Amino acid sequence: MTNVNPPKEALIAITYRCNAKCHMCNTWQFPTKPEEEIKPSDLASLPNVVFCNLTGGEPFLRPDIEEFVDVMSRKAKRIVISTNGYFTDKVVKLAQRYPAIGVRVSIEGLPAANDELRGIKDGFDHGIRTLMELHRLGLKDIGFGVTLSDRNILDLMELYQLGKAMDLEFATACVHNTYYFHKHDNKVTKLEDFDREFKKLITDLLKSKKVKNWFRAWFNYGLLNYAHGNKRLLPCEVGSDLFFMDPFGNIMPCNAMEMSMGNIKQKPFSEIWNSPQAAKVREAVKQCDKNCWMIGSVSPAMKKDLKTPAMWVMKNKLKLALGKEIDICLR
Repeated sequence: MTNVNPPKEALIAITYRCNAKCHMCNTWQFPTKPEEEIKPSDLASLPNVVFCNLTGGEPFLRPDIEEFVDVMSRKAKRIVISTNGYFTDKVVKLAQRYPAIGVRVSIEGLPAANDELRGIKDGFDHGIRTLMELHRLGLKDIGFGVTLSDRNILDLMELYQLGKAMDLEFATACVHNTYYFHKHDNKVTKLEDFDREFKKLITDLLKSKKVKNWFRAWFNYGLLNYAHGNKRLLPCEVGSDLFFMDPFGNIMPCNAMEMSMGNIKQKPFSEIWNSPQAAKVREAVKQCDKNCWMIGSVSPAMKKDLKTPAMWVMKNKLKLALGKEIDICLR
């Protein structure tokens, strides 16, 4: 058995049950049964990490979500929960007990578009109400995220401006095809709209006084690059930098590659992480041609290679300072 450096980030799906019926994700059609799902105690052998994302499905369908946060609060420096924000009371109750947690509410557009794309009546209203309640409580690490597609790209800047007006974090993603989403027909075809709207977003982020937003601009440049079907701007090292745990307890490199290193219900994490099977999975990661561009895999890659995004940021901030347009020339 080898001795591999422990991961720095964890993505943990605690259920595949969901009350939404999103057009870009069919996970809701394949719900897990409560008796099949991991328990908070199953996380006992996980290593300490810098960041943990608790997700689903809809994680607030788990009545024991507080217990998951309790376990990971002793293992992770930062915890962010991804939710559709529908269960406002449950989210607020958890935030009152753990005010240091982060919460990202998925919102796919303005009210009509969001509710159509998420397949959940009054979903926009519930999501915004949740964010407002969390803001009132004084939580700092809150915001919403949008998964961009042909059907909502024209709402991108309105959502971004809404986030700015509410002083919220704003996260972006693009439609992907993976076993996790049970989708294989997601596709971006309105590339002119993507180019135009992303250019607006990237330009505004680069003009921000916050250094963090400059690097978000580069991430969104990479997201546009992905929408065009091009190669990743940075190598992917999932299965080394981070891991994904599904609701059954399988330790995967990420939520795009369906290869298990082992099951946490059967072996402790360190044994799984250093096993021959884990080594085999890491070799498969090197050969993966999906070119996914999700913040979970990109963030640790950016931290390992700050020079690449930093050089791009410097070049384009200089262009803006000289009154020129940014360069979004894609590979």
